[in-house]
Amino acid sequence: MNAFNLTQKLPLFILIALISFCLNACTKDKHNHQNLSTGEEYYNEHCTACHNKEGSGTFLKGIPANIATNKNKTEIILHIKRGSQDKHSQMPIFPNMPDDEAKKIANYLLHLKNKYFNNPDNKGKVLLKR
Repeated sequence: MNAFNLTQKLPLFILIALISFCLNACTKDKHNHQNLSTGEEYYNEHCTACHNKEGSGTFLKGIPANIATNKNKTEIILHIKRGSQDKHSQMPIFPNMPDDEAKKIANYLLHLKNKYFNNPDNKGKVLLKR
C-alpha cells in the first residue's frame, strides 16, 4: 500500500518541483552574473530582448524605443528598478538589481541615444515613444 501511495503522489511531486524550478529559473530579476561588467553587457542581458541592441524597440509589437526617452540618468534608474506609472507598460521591473548595474545600463542607454540622434542617417525616422 505504501508503494501505491508513493506512485500516486510522484506525479504531483514532479509537477510541484517543475513549477518551483521554472519560477526560480525564469525570473528576470536575477543579478548573479559576474561575467558581465560593462553597461553594454548588462543592457544586452536585460534590455535587448525587447528593445533591440540599438534601443529602437519594435514598433509593430508596441515596444517603445528606449533611446527615445526624455528621462535623465536618475529617472532611467528608477524606471528600471521601480517601474512606470503608465498602467499600460509591460516592462518588467528589477527591484533587486544592484544600483551600480542600473547606473551602467542607464549610462549605456544614454550613449545609445546620443549615438542614434547624432547620426544624420536617422534624421526623420519615427520611433515609438511611451
